[in-house]
Amino acid sequence: MQFIEFKKEHFIHDEKTGNYSLEIPKDEIGFGDVRLQKKQDDGSLAKIDAEIIDDLKQIKIILESPQDIRVNF
Repeated sequence: MQFIEFKKEHFIHDEKTGNYSLEIPKDEIGFGDVRLQKKQDDGSLAKIDAEIIDDLKQIKIILESPQDIRVNF
């Protein structure tokens, strides 16, 4: 399984909903299953509660607050 890590700064704030989102093109991660983990202060990884919208061209990850995350694919 491969992964990409994203920092808090990669997320875009949606002022209408108050949430933060990140879009990843399918060209970068393929068309398989995606699993998310958040990076904790001690460097370990933990499960994260996020909304994932999967369409034909991209994956959109929506969080209530920006986090440093790892996207496994």
